[in-house]
Amino acid sequence: MMFWTWVERFFSYFPGGIGPGTYADDLGEGAFGWRHLLWIAVVIAVAVLGGRFFAKRPETERRIVLILTAELFLFRFAHQTYRAIVGAENPWTQAFPFHMCTVLTFLLPLTVWFDWKKLKTAVYTLSIMGGVITLILGDYFESQFMNLFTWEGMWAHTLLIWVPIFELSAGRHKIDFATSWQTIAGILVLMGWASLANHVFYKDLDPNYMYLMENELPFGNDQNFFFFYVLIFLVFFFAIYGLNALLRKKPA
Repeated sequence: MMFWTWVERFFSYFPGGIGPGTYADDLGEGAFGWRHLLWIAVVIAVAVLGGRFFAKRPETERRIVLILTAELFLFRFAHQTYRAIVGAENPWTQAFPFHMCTVLTFLLPLTVWFDWKKLKTAVYTLSIMGGVITLILGDYFESQFMNLFTWEGMWAHTLLIWVPIFELSAGRHKIDFATSWQTIAGILVLMGWASLANHVFYKDLDPNYMYLMENELPFGNDQNFFFFYVLIFLVFFFAIYGLNALLRKKPA
């Protein structure tokens, strides 16, 4: 591949479909190929080792997390703005975040920077949930060639996992069952925001924000998928709060 061809494929949007899109060759191995498994392994290893490291170095954690979240916010903002400019979002107002993870890639940095204590429980737990679900699904490996925006998507969802874990490990916030209702309130707010887009803002465009309109699971159907959404949420909910309770009881 010529260098300038690689550059164009890596950085550019191309005409096609209902609007410009990034380059894809559909030659990848899909989910649970070696690249997906490597990503899972790296995310888990860094989460565990980073959590242990930052538990003893909270000041270092603060500096690194501020840098990571600044990069996350600025790149996401630039990318969404670029999508609006080139017509990848039509109308351009669809560049505003409505999906859960997209909202959290903006909300998580703001919560960290401004120390919004009342939002931390919901934002941190939902960020971990969204990041882990995306990590498991492995939607980034359908193409053999991985462009900039594929890498950024993987990186953004990785930070949705790492940043809350690092913050909790450094003692900057604590989550427990007593405040777990805030996570439920948070997901309901996000669902309400996505529903506004689905039923009011873009009702004529057949949107599916937060996948509330049509089933996006590899199982179930359009009649029962919401039951599985609730079940998946509950599994992650109790896993996060249960594991956190066990770790807090474990001697250092």
